[in-house]
Amino acid sequence: MILITHPKAVPNELELIKLLFEAGLQTLHVRKPTLNKRELKEFIACIDERYHSQLMIHSEYELLDQFQLKGIHFTEKTKHLVADYSQVNCCKSMAVHELAELDTIPATIDYVLLSPLFPSISKEGYAKVWDVEELKAAVARKRSYKIAALGGITLENLLTVKELGFDDYVLLGSIWKPALEGCDRDELVRIFNQFANE
Repeated sequence: MILITHPKAVPNELELIKLLFEAGLQTLHVRKPTLNKRELKEFIACIDERYHSQLMIHSEYELLDQFQLKGIHFTEKTKHLVADYSQVNCCKSMAVHELAELDTIPATIDYVLLSPLFPSISKEGYAKVWDVEELKAAVARKRSYKIAALGGITLENLLTVKELGFDDYVLLGSIWKPALEGCDRDELVRIFNQFANE
């Protein structure tokens, strides 16, 4: 299971991130498009150093030199930089929105986030209709990288994600929407644990 930060600020976000790491979160994608380099650096610095090796950043890649991070994620806007980082020794992931793209992934990429699998929880109106058999066949093909499902993943459809054969799945709205709606931290950890135990 991978978690992406909410693009906007979440009340007590840093405390919640710490709690989720303590509950067993393995990888957190730090996606904060509105933060500049200084603000993103401060955000990362406020996360307990012992979890830095589990952080993937979506922007300001130079911060790799300042923190011991897990790696970098290439978005649609930064895919052109993949070759520039081919010699950088870190984990690398990439955003993918079409099955055809799965055949053109650079050899340096460790995993891709394929989205949106289901209608997005955090981005209203962001959805796509997939041909299930085509999707299953594409995911099953032997590749040098892993494929993680992203978009609208809930406890109700998690079994479908697993049946489709994805290597992993990514959460965003299922975790952060309750937090934004004011659920307490114990409840948030309980929701996280439900996913972890499925």
